[in-house]
Amino acid sequence: MHQAQFLTDSPTTVTVYTDGGCDPNPGAGGWGALLLFSGRDVELCGNAPQTTNNQMELEAAVAALAYLDGRYDRCQVELHTDSRYLRQGITQWIDDWYARGWKTKNGQPVKNQGLWRRLYELTHAHHQVRWHWVKGHAGDPHNERVDRLATQARLRLVGSQDAGRPVPKRTSARAELSIGVSCQGSKGPGGWAIVTVSEERRRILQGREEQTTSNSLALKAATEGLRALGAPCAVTVCATSDYLCKGASQWVTSWQQNNWRTRSGDPVQNRAEWEALLQAAEPHQVTWQLVKSKDLTDDMVEAKRLAAQERNHR
Repeated sequence: MHQAQFLTDSPTTVTVYTDGGCDPNPGAGGWGALLLFSGRDVELCGNAPQTTNNQMELEAAVAALAYLDGRYDRCQVELHTDSRYLRQGITQWIDDWYARGWKTKNGQPVKNQGLWRRLYELTHAHHQVRWHWVKGHAGDPHNERVDRLATQARLRLVGSQDAGRPVPKRTSARAELSIGVSCQGSKGPGGWAIVTVSEERRRILQGREEQTTSNSLALKAATEGLRALGAPCAVTVCATSDYLCKGASQWVTSWQQNNWRTRSGDPVQNRAEWEALLQAAEPHQVTWQLVKSKDLTDDMVEAKRLAAQERNHR
């Protein structure tokens, strides 16, 4: 497995808020996480077609800590949740579960064991985590923010079901795709690159287009990266492209319902590329993570450098 290099300017303290839920329970669910650093923040979200409230609460915490793991040196994490199940499980029950081989006092297998195991690994890795319970829907702005993230993620999934799109299956395999694009002018030439990190290996894909745009390159990179994964995964796609991340997570469902036309009635640009991306994403559970240019990870920096090399290659 690729061992990510730690960034030297890692924060000493990270404040995290998480939330998750589904409707009905069990049913379609969503989760959201907010990571607050000094002067900046990161939003994460995701969904699952058949899940429970407790599973979504766990997914949110796992995703937040997994984002930090491998990116930063040891951090003091202050994690806030409105889930008593999550907080009591991680602060009161998990050590006994671990000691008993992930069995309850009655000898029964611990429910949601895969998520609890992953959370145990993350909390015993590089960071020190303190867990705080907050009352939900009580006016805490950060709690309300992650509640909205989780709700929006769930509604996007429900919207895709209503539109007749295939729903990704739940999977424990995970991967992260870091995208870089570089385009000369508004019509190319341009290059794209993507760094894929999964539990098995690290892989780099790259390519060049003679006549293209930055938006088209971002779609091309994401499509090729998802196709290369093979087996279904829970995938986080990291990119600096608003067009890609917001289009894939917010706009594409309404475009499909409107026969590939925008709200103003104009044809959607890059329709063929969007349809190819949707087909590539179908087997996976994809989270689209928009990253600011000043917050690039090492893999995104490398992808950007490789994309520029491809653009300049004659």
